[in-house]
Amino acid sequence: MLNLQAKVEMQVQPVQESKEQLLTLSFALTGEPSQKQVHIVAGNQKSTWVVKAQGDEKGRYTIGPLSMGRDVLLPQGRWDLSILSEDGQTVKESFVVSYQTPRDLVAYDKATKTIALDDVSAMLTLYGDTDTPLSVQQLEPEATYVLDETVKKAVVYLEQQETTYIISN
Repeated sequence: MLNLQAKVEMQVQPVQESKEQLLTLSFALTGEPSQKQVHIVAGNQKSTWVVKAQGDEKGRYTIGPLSMGRDVLLPQGRWDLSILSEDGQTVKESFVVSYQTPRDLVAYDKATKTIALDDVSAMLTLYGDTDTPLSVQQLEPEATYVLDETVKKAVVYLEQQETTYIISN
């Protein structure tokens, strides 16, 4: 197994007052790309996932996003990943999941439809009735932005914190 990468992101939905952490894994395997069965054990040794992963033309596999569910943080620590190949061999690898405890960096006022940033910059993407963006813009720290009637969903991405706030009207 080559270049195992674990990425933890936080999705926050201020309107629903919920958060969800997402874990995405990617790695490369030598040999012909195929479908693999992957077993993942969380750092708490209690949570497990069994998933299928299909390799792309370069032998790269992506798993996830995996989640513990709304308002439950992923266990930090050493996680284990096992891959069962067609020939019955098992490839095992471990990786570390760590993150800073999330804090609210984006506020949303439903009454005024106003997004307010803390001391961070963010990328704001606005959507109408479709999944096609209406606009994309950079917001500076401590900025405020009022959503108009045409906006059905706003996605605020904080790259430094790998956190996405999803606001649905």
